[in-house]
Amino acid sequence: MEEAPPAPLTPGDPRHQKTPNLRTDPRQLEGRFYDLVVVGGGIQGAAIAREAACRGIATLLVEKTDFAVGTSSRSSRLVHGGLRYLQQGNVALVKEALHERERLLRLSPHLVRPLPVVLPFYPDSGGSRFVSWIGVRAYSWLAGRSTMPGPRRLSASEAAAAFPGLRTKGLLGGVQYFDAATNDARLTLANVVAAHRAGAVISNHCELLGVRADGALRLRDGLTGAEIAVRAKEIVNAAGPRADSVRRLFGTQGKNLVRTSRGTHLILDPRQGETSLAAFLPDKRIQFVVPHADGTLCGTTDVYEDATAEEPTVNKDDLRYLLDALAYLLDPAPTVADVRFAYSGWRSLPAQKGPSGAIHREAFLVREATSAGGLHTVVGGKLTTHRAFAERAVAQVFGIDGVDSRTRKEPLPGGEGAREPMDPLWWRHGSDAPRVRGIAQRDSNLLRPICPHRPFLAVEAAHALRHLAACTFSDLMLRRLVHSQGPCMRPECLAVAHGIYLRERVGDFDSDFVAATAALRAEVEHLAGGVLPTMHPIAAR
Repeated sequence: MEEAPPAPLTPGDPRHQKTPNLRTDPRQLEGRFYDLVVVGGGIQGAAIAREAACRGIATLLVEKTDFAVGTSSRSSRLVHGGLRYLQQGNVALVKEALHERERLLRLSPHLVRPLPVVLPFYPDSGGSRFVSWIGVRAYSWLAGRSTMPGPRRLSASEAAAAFPGLRTKGLLGGVQYFDAATNDARLTLANVVAAHRAGAVISNHCELLGVRADGALRLRDGLTGAEIAVRAKEIVNAAGPRADSVRRLFGTQGKNLVRTSRGTHLILDPRQGETSLAAFLPDKRIQFVVPHADGTLCGTTDVYEDATAEEPTVNKDDLRYLLDALAYLLDPAPTVADVRFAYSGWRSLPAQKGPSGAIHREAFLVREATSAGGLHTVVGGKLTTHRAFAERAVAQVFGIDGVDSRTRKEPLPGGEGAREPMDPLWWRHGSDAPRVRGIAQRDSNLLRPICPHRPFLAVEAAHALRHLAACTFSDLMLRRLVHSQGPCMRPECLAVAHGIYLRERVGDFDSDFVAATAALRAEVEHLAGGVLPTMHPIAAR
Protein backbone atom coordinates (compact mmCIF):
# COMPACT_ATOMS: atom_id res chain seq x y z
CA MET A 1 0.00 0.00 0.00
CA GLU A 2 1.30 3.47 -0.91
CA GLU A 3 2.28 5.53 2.12
CA ALA A 4 0.03 8.51 2.74
CA PRO A 5 1.72 11.91 2.37
CA PRO A 6 2.58 13.75 5.58
CA ALA A 7 -0.20 15.89 6.96
CA PRO A 8 0.25 19.53 6.00
CA LEU A 9 0.94 22.10 8.69
CA THR A 10 -2.01 24.07 9.98
CA PRO A 11 -1.74 27.70 11.07
CA GLY A 12 -1.68 26.67 14.72
CA ASP A 13 1.02 24.02 14.37
CA PRO A 14 3.86 24.56 16.89
CA ARG A 15 6.41 24.00 14.13
CA HIS A 16 5.55 27.51 12.96
CA GLN A 17 7.42 28.84 16.01
CA LYS A 18 6.47 32.47 16.71
CA THR A 19 6.43 33.81 13.15
CA PRO A 20 3.04 33.54 11.40
CA ASN A 21 2.74 32.65 7.78
CA LEU A 22 2.84 35.60 5.46
CA ARG A 23 -0.39 34.63 3.70
CA THR A 24 -3.87 35.20 5.03
CA ASP A 25 -6.40 32.70 3.73
CA PRO A 26 -8.77 34.76 1.54
CA ARG A 27 -11.74 33.12 3.23
CA GLN A 28 -10.80 35.06 6.37
CA LEU A 29 -11.20 38.35 4.50
CA GLU A 30 -14.94 38.08 3.89
CA GLY A 31 -16.76 41.32 4.68
CA ARG A 32 -13.71 43.28 5.83
CA PHE A 33 -13.12 46.95 5.06
CA TYR A 34 -9.71 48.39 4.20
CA ASP A 35 -8.49 51.93 3.72
CA LEU A 36 -6.38 50.62 0.85
CA VAL A 37 -6.49 47.52 -1.32
CA VAL A 38 -3.42 47.03 -3.52
CA VAL A 39 -3.90 44.78 -6.54
CA GLY A 40 -0.63 43.24 -7.76
CA GLY A 41 2.26 41.64 -5.89
CA GLY A 42 5.17 42.92 -7.98
CA ILE A 43 7.77 45.38 -6.76
CA GLN A 44 5.52 48.46 -7.08
CA GLY A 45 2.51 46.90 -5.35
CA ALA A 46 4.66 45.42 -2.59
CA ALA A 47 6.42 48.74 -1.96
CA ILE A 48 3.12 50.66 -1.87
CA ALA A 49 1.64 48.15 0.58
CA ARG A 50 4.74 48.51 2.76
CA GLU A 51 4.60 52.31 2.66
CA ALA A 52 0.91 52.44 3.49
CA ALA A 53 1.18 49.93 6.34
CA CYS A 54 4.14 51.84 7.79
CA ARG A 55 1.90 54.92 7.92
CA GLY A 56 -0.78 53.05 9.86
CA ILE A 57 -3.16 52.70 6.90
CA ALA A 58 -5.29 49.54 6.96
CA THR A 59 -3.93 47.78 3.88
CA LEU A 60 -4.68 44.59 1.95
CA LEU A 61 -2.31 43.35 -0.77
CA VAL A 62 -3.73 40.76 -3.16
CA GLU A 63 -1.90 38.96 -5.95
CA LYS A 64 -3.57 36.73 -8.54
CA THR A 65 -0.79 34.13 -8.60
CA ASP A 66 2.44 34.64 -6.66
CA PHE A 67 4.72 37.51 -5.70
CA ALA A 68 7.15 38.60 -8.44
CA VAL A 69 5.73 35.98 -10.79
CA GLY A 70 6.08 38.26 -13.80
CA THR A 71 7.98 41.46 -14.55
CA SER A 72 9.50 41.79 -11.08
CA SER A 73 11.45 38.55 -11.44
CA ARG A 74 12.43 39.08 -15.09
CA SER A 75 14.48 42.28 -15.00
CA SER A 76 18.18 42.95 -15.62
CA ARG A 77 18.60 42.67 -11.82
CA LEU A 78 20.36 46.02 -11.62
CA VAL A 79 19.87 48.77 -9.08
CA HIS A 80 21.09 51.72 -11.09
CA GLY A 81 20.45 55.26 -12.20
CA GLY A 82 20.49 54.39 -15.88
CA LEU A 83 23.15 55.92 -18.08
CA ARG A 84 20.71 55.75 -20.98
CA TYR A 85 18.18 57.88 -19.10
CA LEU A 86 20.90 60.44 -18.42
CA GLN A 87 21.72 60.43 -22.12
CA GLN A 88 18.04 61.20 -22.76
CA GLY A 89 18.25 64.20 -20.44
CA ASN A 90 16.10 62.68 -17.67
CA VAL A 91 18.32 64.05 -14.91
CA ALA A 92 15.70 64.05 -12.14
CA LEU A 93 14.95 60.32 -12.56
CA VAL A 94 18.64 59.43 -12.62
CA LYS A 95 19.37 61.48 -9.50
CA GLU A 96 16.49 59.91 -7.58
CA ALA A 97 17.49 56.43 -8.71
CA LEU A 98 21.10 56.94 -7.63
CA HIS A 99 20.03 58.16 -4.20
CA GLU A 100 17.70 55.17 -3.83
CA ARG A 101 20.57 52.92 -4.93
CA GLU A 102 22.67 54.32 -2.09
CA ARG A 103 19.84 53.84 0.39
CA LEU A 104 19.47 50.17 -0.58
CA LEU A 105 23.22 49.58 -0.41
CA ARG A 106 23.31 50.97 3.13
CA LEU A 107 20.08 49.50 4.51
CA SER A 108 19.77 46.19 2.66
CA PRO A 109 23.32 45.00 1.84
CA HIS A 110 22.24 41.35 1.68
CA LEU A 111 19.93 42.21 -1.22
CA VAL A 112 21.93 44.85 -3.10
CA ARG A 113 25.68 44.74 -3.70
CA PRO A 114 28.15 47.14 -5.37
CA LEU A 115 28.99 46.32 -8.97
CA PRO A 116 32.04 47.59 -10.86
CA VAL A 117 31.09 48.14 -14.50
CA VAL A 118 33.31 48.41 -17.58
CA LEU A 119 32.00 50.44 -20.52
CA PRO A 120 34.15 49.51 -23.56
CA PHE A 121 34.56 51.50 -26.78
CA TYR A 122 34.98 50.23 -30.33
CA PRO A 123 35.12 52.22 -33.58
CA ASP A 124 31.52 51.36 -34.41
CA SER A 125 30.11 51.59 -30.87
CA GLY A 126 26.84 53.45 -30.56
CA GLY A 127 28.25 55.71 -27.83
CA SER A 128 30.82 58.51 -27.99
CA ARG A 129 33.92 58.12 -25.77
CA PHE A 130 33.89 61.80 -24.81
CA VAL A 131 30.16 61.95 -24.15
CA SER A 132 30.28 58.69 -22.18
CA TRP A 133 33.10 59.99 -19.98
CA ILE A 134 31.19 63.20 -19.27
CA GLY A 135 28.13 61.05 -18.62
CA VAL A 136 29.75 58.81 -16.01
CA ARG A 137 31.29 61.86 -14.32
CA ALA A 138 27.84 63.46 -14.14
CA TYR A 139 26.44 60.11 -12.98
CA SER A 140 28.92 60.04 -10.09
CA TRP A 141 28.22 63.68 -9.21
CA LEU A 142 24.45 63.15 -9.18
CA ALA A 143 24.91 60.26 -6.74
CA GLY A 144 26.00 62.79 -4.10
CA ARG A 145 27.70 61.43 -0.99
CA SER A 146 27.88 57.90 -2.30
CA THR A 147 29.90 55.02 -0.89
CA MET A 148 30.78 54.09 -4.48
CA PRO A 149 34.21 54.93 -5.94
CA GLY A 150 34.32 57.47 -8.74
CA PRO A 151 34.78 56.58 -12.43
CA ARG A 152 38.12 56.19 -14.16
CA ARG A 153 39.32 55.98 -17.74
CA LEU A 154 40.78 52.68 -18.95
CA SER A 155 43.24 51.98 -21.72
CA ALA A 156 42.47 49.08 -24.06
CA SER A 157 44.75 46.77 -22.09
CA GLU A 158 43.25 47.89 -18.75
CA ALA A 159 39.72 47.33 -20.03
CA ALA A 160 40.62 43.84 -21.25
CA ALA A 161 42.25 43.03 -17.91
CA ALA A 162 39.27 44.34 -15.95
CA PHE A 163 36.85 42.10 -17.85
CA PRO A 164 38.56 38.90 -19.09
CA GLY A 165 36.93 37.64 -22.26
CA LEU A 166 36.18 41.11 -23.60
CA ARG A 167 36.74 41.29 -27.37
CA THR A 168 40.10 43.02 -27.85
CA LYS A 169 39.98 43.36 -31.67
CA GLY A 170 39.30 47.03 -32.32
CA LEU A 171 39.07 47.84 -28.60
CA LEU A 172 39.88 51.53 -28.12
CA GLY A 173 39.67 51.68 -24.35
CA GLY A 174 36.92 52.04 -21.79
CA VAL A 175 35.56 53.60 -18.66
CA GLN A 176 34.98 51.97 -15.28
CA TYR A 177 32.18 53.18 -13.03
CA PHE A 178 30.05 51.63 -10.27
CA ASP A 179 26.43 50.59 -10.01
CA ALA A 180 24.70 47.83 -8.03
CA ALA A 181 23.16 44.40 -8.57
CA THR A 182 20.30 42.61 -6.87
CA ASN A 183 18.05 39.57 -7.04
CA ASP A 184 14.77 41.14 -8.15
CA ALA A 185 12.48 38.36 -6.87
CA ARG A 186 14.06 38.44 -3.40
CA LEU A 187 13.92 42.23 -3.31
CA THR A 188 10.21 42.08 -4.11
CA LEU A 189 9.54 39.41 -1.49
CA ALA A 190 11.45 41.47 1.11
CA ASN A 191 9.05 44.35 0.47
CA VAL A 192 6.09 42.00 0.89
CA VAL A 193 7.48 40.72 4.19
CA ALA A 194 8.15 44.30 5.33
CA ALA A 195 4.56 45.24 4.49
CA HIS A 196 3.30 42.28 6.51
CA ARG A 197 5.48 43.13 9.49
CA ALA A 198 4.16 46.69 9.39
CA GLY A 199 0.59 45.41 9.59
CA ALA A 200 -0.57 44.85 6.01
CA VAL A 201 -2.74 41.82 5.26
CA ILE A 202 -1.20 39.74 2.46
CA SER A 203 -2.88 37.19 0.23
CA ASN A 204 -1.29 35.67 -2.84
CA HIS A 205 -3.21 33.30 -5.12
CA CYS A 206 -6.11 35.70 -4.61
CA GLU A 207 -7.65 37.04 -7.82
CA LEU A 208 -9.72 40.18 -8.27
CA LEU A 209 -12.83 39.16 -10.22
CA GLY A 210 -14.62 42.49 -10.40
CA VAL A 211 -16.99 44.74 -8.45
CA ARG A 212 -20.41 43.87 -7.05
CA ALA A 213 -23.39 46.14 -7.57
CA ASP A 214 -23.00 47.41 -4.01
CA GLY A 215 -19.35 48.43 -4.64
CA ALA A 216 -17.65 45.52 -2.86
CA LEU A 217 -14.58 43.95 -4.49
CA ARG A 218 -15.07 40.33 -5.55
CA LEU A 219 -12.06 38.11 -4.86
CA ARG A 220 -11.41 34.43 -5.54
CA ASP A 221 -9.02 32.13 -3.73
CA GLY A 222 -7.04 30.50 -6.54
CA LEU A 223 -6.23 27.50 -4.35
CA THR A 224 -9.66 26.62 -2.97
CA GLY A 225 -11.97 28.36 -5.44
CA ALA A 226 -13.73 30.20 -2.62
CA GLU A 227 -15.21 33.60 -3.55
CA ILE A 228 -15.39 36.42 -1.02
CA ALA A 229 -15.95 40.19 -0.97
CA VAL A 230 -14.14 43.08 0.71
CA ARG A 231 -14.64 46.84 0.70
CA ALA A 232 -12.08 49.56 0.20
CA LYS A 233 -11.84 53.32 0.47
CA GLU A 234 -9.04 53.46 -2.11
CA ILE A 235 -7.64 50.90 -4.57
CA VAL A 236 -4.19 50.95 -6.14
CA ASN A 237 -3.94 49.03 -9.39
CA ALA A 238 -0.32 47.83 -9.50
CA ALA A 239 -0.88 45.06 -12.06
CA GLY A 240 1.90 46.33 -14.31
CA PRO A 241 1.47 45.01 -17.87
CA ARG A 242 -2.12 43.99 -17.06
CA ALA A 243 -3.12 47.28 -15.46
CA ASP A 244 -5.66 48.04 -18.18
CA SER A 245 -7.27 44.61 -17.78
CA VAL A 246 -7.73 45.38 -14.08
CA ARG A 247 -9.22 48.79 -14.95
CA ARG A 248 -11.83 47.06 -17.11
CA LEU A 249 -12.91 44.99 -14.10
CA PHE A 250 -13.96 48.28 -12.51
CA GLY A 251 -15.96 49.29 -15.57
CA THR A 252 -13.61 52.02 -16.81
CA GLN A 253 -14.02 52.93 -20.47
CA GLY A 254 -11.07 55.23 -21.14
CA LYS A 255 -8.16 54.57 -23.46
CA ASN A 256 -5.42 52.19 -22.38
CA LEU A 257 -2.86 53.73 -20.05
CA VAL A 258 -0.15 51.11 -20.53
CA ARG A 259 1.76 49.57 -23.40
CA THR A 260 4.30 46.79 -23.01
CA SER A 261 7.70 45.94 -24.39
CA ARG A 262 9.40 42.55 -24.11
CA GLY A 263 12.81 42.28 -22.50
CA THR A 264 14.69 38.98 -22.84
CA HIS A 265 17.77 37.82 -20.93
CA LEU A 266 20.09 34.84 -21.26
CA ILE A 267 21.97 33.12 -18.46
CA LEU A 268 25.49 31.77 -19.02
CA ASP A 269 27.76 29.90 -16.60
CA PRO A 270 29.07 31.88 -13.61
CA ARG A 271 32.27 33.82 -14.34
CA GLN A 272 35.17 34.81 -12.15
CA GLY A 273 35.12 38.23 -10.55
CA GLU A 274 32.51 40.87 -9.79
CA THR A 275 33.05 43.17 -12.75
CA SER A 276 30.10 43.69 -15.07
CA LEU A 277 29.98 44.87 -18.66
CA ALA A 278 27.76 47.60 -20.08
CA ALA A 279 28.24 48.44 -23.73
CA PHE A 280 26.61 50.53 -26.43
CA LEU A 281 26.09 48.43 -29.53
CA PRO A 282 26.16 49.75 -33.11
CA ASP A 283 22.32 49.92 -32.97
CA LYS A 284 22.75 52.32 -29.98
CA ARG A 285 21.11 49.92 -27.53
CA ILE A 286 22.97 49.19 -24.32
CA GLN A 287 23.74 45.61 -23.35
CA PHE A 288 24.73 44.21 -19.96
CA VAL A 289 26.76 41.19 -18.91
CA VAL A 290 26.29 40.90 -15.16
CA PRO A 291 28.01 38.24 -13.03
CA HIS A 292 26.06 36.61 -10.24
CA ALA A 293 27.28 33.76 -8.06
CA ASP A 294 24.89 31.31 -9.73
CA GLY A 295 25.07 32.49 -13.35
CA THR A 296 25.97 35.36 -15.66
CA LEU A 297 23.01 37.45 -16.78
CA CYS A 298 23.12 38.89 -20.32
CA GLY A 299 20.58 41.23 -21.89
CA THR A 300 18.36 42.81 -22.88
CA THR A 301 15.97 43.24 -25.80
CA ASP A 302 13.30 45.95 -26.04
CA VAL A 303 10.49 44.96 -28.43
CA TYR A 304 6.89 46.15 -28.31
CA GLU A 305 4.49 43.28 -27.65
CA ASP A 306 0.92 43.20 -26.38
CA ALA A 307 0.48 41.53 -23.01
CA THR A 308 -1.48 38.29 -23.03
CA ALA A 309 -2.95 36.00 -20.38
CA GLU A 310 0.36 34.13 -20.13
CA GLU A 311 3.73 35.66 -19.35
CA PRO A 312 6.02 36.12 -22.38
CA THR A 313 8.47 33.46 -23.45
CA VAL A 314 11.85 33.59 -25.17
CA ASN A 315 11.62 33.50 -28.95
CA LYS A 316 14.20 32.77 -31.62
CA ASP A 317 14.59 36.38 -32.72
CA ASP A 318 15.46 37.50 -29.20
CA LEU A 319 17.86 34.61 -28.77
CA ARG A 320 19.65 35.46 -32.01
CA TYR A 321 19.81 39.17 -31.21
CA LEU A 322 21.37 38.55 -27.80
CA LEU A 323 23.86 36.01 -29.12
CA ASP A 324 24.88 38.49 -31.83
CA ALA A 325 25.30 41.18 -29.18
CA LEU A 326 27.48 38.85 -27.10
CA ALA A 327 29.52 37.99 -30.19
CA TYR A 328 30.18 41.72 -30.63
CA LEU A 329 31.37 42.03 -27.03
CA LEU A 330 32.99 38.73 -26.06
CA ASP A 331 35.76 36.50 -27.40
CA PRO A 332 35.15 33.63 -27.70
CA ALA A 333 31.53 34.33 -28.58
CA PRO A 334 28.97 32.27 -26.64
CA THR A 335 26.75 29.90 -28.59
CA VAL A 336 23.32 28.42 -27.93
CA ALA A 337 25.06 25.49 -26.23
CA ASP A 338 26.47 27.88 -23.62
CA VAL A 339 23.05 29.19 -22.61
CA ARG A 340 21.98 27.71 -19.29
CA PHE A 341 18.63 29.45 -18.90
CA ALA A 342 16.62 32.33 -20.34
CA TYR A 343 13.58 34.41 -19.55
CA SER A 344 11.45 37.21 -20.97
CA GLY A 345 9.44 39.84 -19.14
CA TRP A 346 7.19 42.74 -20.06
CA ARG A 347 8.04 46.30 -19.19
CA SER A 348 5.00 48.38 -18.32
CA LEU A 349 5.34 51.70 -20.18
CA PRO A 350 3.08 54.72 -20.63
CA ALA A 351 0.88 54.32 -23.70
CA GLN A 352 2.81 56.84 -25.78
CA LYS A 353 4.03 56.77 -29.35
CA GLY A 354 7.69 56.38 -30.20
CA PRO A 355 10.50 53.84 -29.66
CA SER A 356 10.15 52.02 -26.35
CA GLY A 357 13.73 52.84 -25.40
CA ALA A 358 12.97 56.57 -25.63
CA ILE A 359 9.90 56.50 -23.34
CA HIS A 360 10.65 57.82 -19.88
CA ARG A 361 10.42 55.31 -17.05
CA GLU A 362 9.10 57.53 -14.22
CA ALA A 363 6.09 55.96 -12.55
CA PHE A 364 2.91 57.95 -12.00
CA LEU A 365 -0.64 57.39 -10.83
CA VAL A 366 -3.85 57.90 -12.79
CA ARG A 367 -7.00 58.27 -10.65
CA GLU A 368 -10.46 57.22 -11.80
CA ALA A 369 -13.67 57.23 -9.79
CA THR A 370 -15.45 53.88 -9.55
CA SER A 371 -18.34 52.40 -7.59
CA ALA A 372 -15.80 50.56 -5.43
CA GLY A 373 -13.83 53.70 -4.47
CA GLY A 374 -11.00 55.70 -5.96
CA LEU A 375 -8.98 53.61 -8.42
CA HIS A 376 -5.34 54.66 -8.80
CA THR A 377 -3.46 52.92 -11.61
CA VAL A 378 0.34 52.72 -11.55
CA VAL A 379 1.84 53.50 -14.94
CA GLY A 380 5.53 52.85 -15.62
CA GLY A 381 8.16 52.47 -12.92
CA LYS A 382 11.67 51.19 -12.26
CA LEU A 383 12.90 48.52 -9.88
CA THR A 384 15.43 50.94 -8.38
CA THR A 385 12.97 53.68 -7.47
CA HIS A 386 10.23 51.47 -6.03
CA ARG A 387 10.47 52.91 -2.50
CA ALA A 388 10.56 56.56 -3.53
CA PHE A 389 7.60 56.12 -5.86
CA ALA A 390 5.64 54.26 -3.17
CA GLU A 391 6.20 57.15 -0.77
CA ARG A 392 4.87 59.66 -3.32
CA ALA A 393 1.99 57.38 -4.35
CA VAL A 394 0.65 56.86 -0.82
CA ALA A 395 1.03 60.58 -0.09
CA GLN A 396 -0.93 61.38 -3.25
CA VAL A 397 -3.71 58.86 -2.61
CA PHE A 398 -4.28 59.92 1.00
CA GLY A 399 -3.33 63.59 0.80
CA ILE A 400 -0.29 63.28 3.08
CA ASP A 401 2.03 66.29 2.81
CA GLY A 402 5.36 67.11 4.37
CA VAL A 403 5.71 63.94 6.45
CA ASP A 404 8.89 61.92 5.99
CA SER A 405 8.42 58.21 5.62
CA ARG A 406 10.05 55.79 8.00
CA THR A 407 10.96 53.65 4.96
CA ARG A 408 13.72 56.19 4.22
CA LYS A 409 15.73 54.86 7.16
CA GLU A 410 14.26 51.44 7.91
CA PRO A 411 16.07 48.41 6.45
CA LEU A 412 14.19 45.79 4.54
CA PRO A 413 13.89 42.50 6.45
CA GLY A 414 17.33 40.96 6.89
CA GLY A 415 19.13 44.28 6.61
CA GLU A 416 19.39 44.78 10.36
CA GLY A 417 22.43 43.76 12.37
CA ALA A 418 25.97 42.84 11.46
CA ARG A 419 27.01 41.88 7.96
CA GLU A 420 28.08 38.26 7.57
CA PRO A 421 29.33 38.00 3.96
CA MET A 422 31.13 34.70 4.64
CA ASP A 423 27.82 33.03 5.47
CA PRO A 424 25.98 31.91 2.28
CA LEU A 425 22.65 32.09 4.12
CA TRP A 426 23.30 35.76 4.93
CA TRP A 427 23.26 36.60 1.22
CA ARG A 428 19.84 34.99 0.91
CA HIS A 429 18.30 35.93 4.26
CA GLY A 430 20.48 38.63 5.82
CA SER A 431 20.13 38.94 9.58
CA ASP A 432 17.18 36.52 9.44
CA ALA A 433 19.66 33.67 8.74
CA PRO A 434 19.85 32.55 12.42
CA ARG A 435 16.05 32.44 12.53
CA VAL A 436 16.00 30.29 9.40
CA ARG A 437 18.63 27.93 10.85
CA GLY A 438 16.69 27.81 14.10
CA ILE A 439 13.94 25.87 12.38
CA ALA A 440 16.36 22.92 12.33
CA GLN A 441 16.73 22.78 16.12
CA ARG A 442 14.39 19.80 16.32
CA ASP A 443 15.58 18.18 13.09
CA SER A 444 19.24 18.58 12.13
CA ASN A 445 18.51 16.87 8.80
CA LEU A 446 17.00 20.15 7.66
CA LEU A 447 20.53 21.60 7.52
CA ARG A 448 21.39 19.31 4.60
CA PRO A 449 21.32 20.57 1.00
CA ILE A 450 18.17 19.68 -0.89
CA CYS A 451 20.33 18.46 -3.77
CA PRO A 452 24.00 18.69 -4.83
CA HIS A 453 23.23 20.90 -7.84
CA ARG A 454 21.81 23.96 -6.08
CA PRO A 455 22.99 25.68 -2.86
CA PHE A 456 19.71 25.62 -0.95
CA LEU A 457 19.28 23.83 2.37
CA ALA A 458 16.16 21.93 3.34
CA VAL A 459 15.64 24.43 6.16
CA GLU A 460 15.26 27.21 3.59
CA ALA A 461 12.44 25.32 1.93
CA ALA A 462 10.81 24.76 5.31
CA HIS A 463 11.11 28.46 6.12
CA ALA A 464 9.58 29.46 2.78
CA LEU A 465 6.64 27.10 3.23
CA ARG A 466 5.97 27.97 6.86
CA HIS A 467 6.53 31.71 6.77
CA LEU A 468 6.90 33.11 3.23
CA ALA A 469 3.58 32.19 1.62
CA ALA A 470 4.95 29.53 -0.72
CA CYS A 471 1.73 27.69 -1.48
CA THR A 472 2.36 25.59 -4.58
CA PHE A 473 5.38 23.47 -5.43
CA SER A 474 6.23 25.95 -8.19
CA ASP A 475 6.06 28.85 -5.72
CA LEU A 476 8.71 27.08 -3.69
CA MET A 477 11.04 25.95 -6.45
CA LEU A 478 10.88 29.01 -8.73
CA ARG A 479 10.17 32.01 -6.50
CA ARG A 480 11.51 31.17 -3.03
CA LEU A 481 14.55 29.03 -3.84
CA VAL A 482 15.57 31.49 -6.54
CA HIS A 483 18.48 30.45 -8.75
CA SER A 484 19.64 32.19 -11.93
CA GLN A 485 19.72 28.87 -13.81
CA GLY A 486 16.27 27.88 -12.60
CA PRO A 487 15.42 24.95 -10.34
CA CYS A 488 17.24 21.66 -10.60
CA MET A 489 14.96 19.39 -12.62
CA ARG A 490 16.58 16.02 -11.92
CA PRO A 491 13.78 13.62 -10.89
CA GLU A 492 15.65 12.41 -7.81
CA CYS A 493 16.26 16.00 -6.63
CA LEU A 494 12.67 16.99 -7.29
CA ALA A 495 11.56 13.97 -5.25
CA VAL A 496 13.56 15.17 -2.24
CA ALA A 497 12.24 18.72 -2.61
CA HIS A 498 8.66 17.47 -2.95
CA GLY A 499 9.05 15.35 0.18
CA ILE A 500 10.04 18.49 2.13
CA TYR A 501 7.14 20.32 0.51
CA LEU A 502 4.65 17.68 1.69
CA ARG A 503 5.95 17.86 5.26
CA GLU A 504 6.01 21.64 5.55
CA ARG A 505 3.24 23.03 3.36
CA VAL A 506 0.29 24.92 4.79
CA GLY A 507 -2.79 23.54 3.06
CA ASP A 508 -3.47 20.49 0.96
CA PHE A 509 -2.00 21.53 -2.39
CA ASP A 510 0.18 19.75 -4.98
CA SER A 511 0.04 16.43 -3.16
CA ASP A 512 0.67 14.36 -6.27
CA PHE A 513 4.36 14.30 -7.21
CA VAL A 514 3.78 13.67 -10.90
CA ALA A 515 1.24 16.47 -11.27
CA ALA A 516 3.24 18.93 -9.15
CA THR A 517 6.48 18.36 -11.06
CA ALA A 518 4.66 18.47 -14.40
CA ALA A 519 3.24 21.89 -13.50
CA LEU A 520 6.70 23.08 -12.48
CA ARG A 521 8.28 21.74 -15.66
CA ALA A 522 5.64 23.42 -17.81
CA GLU A 523 6.29 26.76 -16.12
CA VAL A 524 10.06 26.40 -16.49
CA GLU A 525 9.77 25.46 -20.14
CA HIS A 526 7.48 28.37 -20.87
CA LEU A 527 9.78 30.74 -18.99
CA ALA A 528 12.88 29.68 -20.93
CA GLY A 529 11.12 29.13 -24.23
CA GLY A 530 11.34 26.19 -26.59
CA VAL A 531 14.29 27.73 -28.41
CA LEU A 532 16.92 26.26 -26.12
CA PRO A 533 17.80 22.74 -27.25
CA THR A 534 20.23 22.45 -24.33
CA MET A 535 17.67 23.37 -21.70
CA HIS A 536 16.49 19.89 -20.77
CA PRO A 537 19.91 18.25 -20.25
CA ILE A 538 21.28 21.43 -18.62
CA ALA A 539 18.31 21.71 -16.28
CA ALA A 540 18.83 18.09 -15.29
CA ARG A 541 22.39 18.62 -14.10
